[in-house]
Amino acid sequence: MTHVQVHVGPHGRIVIPAEFRRVLNMEPGATLVAYVSDGNRLVLEDQRSHIARLRGAWRHLVPTGRDPIAELEAERAAEARLDAAEAAGDLEAAHRARRELAQTSHGSGVLH
Repeated sequence: MTHVQVHVGPHGRIVIPAEFRRVLNMEPGATLVAYVSDGNRLVLEDQRSHIARLRGAWRHLVPTGRDPIAELEAERAAEARLDAAEAAGDLEAAHRARRELAQTSHGSGVLH
């Protein structure tokens, strides 16, 4: 790949050379993620590629067949039911909600 000098303009703006935009199939309005790597390298990465790379890097933390988002939603719903039951003074419903909350992933200590 060609190396080119890119100058920082007013307000810290840079222009991505047309050759690079063509190679990367970058359209106007594309969203990039910017971060510093190795202490002195500015990296611009396509947002979709960045998300896919991060998902791959963390995939080993989620056992196969688990859906952490659904588990978190279930936990939050159980907490909301507990809060509502406590606010209403419904001890039976609060007890059921506590049992349900204990069975969610966070309550059982499965995911932290």
